[in-house]
Amino acid sequence: MKPDGTRGSARGRESGLRESAPYLGLGMTLAVTVLAGLGGGRWLDGRLDTRPVFLLLGGTLGLAAGLYHFFRTVAGQNKRQADQHK
Repeated sequence: MKPDGTRGSARGRESGLRESAPYLGLGMTLAVTVLAGLGGGRWLDGRLDTRPVFLLLGGTLGLAAGLYHFFRTVAGQNKRQADQHK
């Protein structure tokens, strides 16, 4: 609600959702990439009997991939917002 007690317009809510949409999946993407890296590392460790080398390596690579995607998404969205305000 606005300070005057009225509700925001549907267009305003739609605009807010559209602006926040790229950020909504970032947590899930980060979690999935880390878990995929850990799972792949655990699988390799089981096949090659090298525990925990590939588990740690897979987790690190998954985290790096997730953070890369996170920062790329945030930087791209910030650039789009800056271009809109010009």
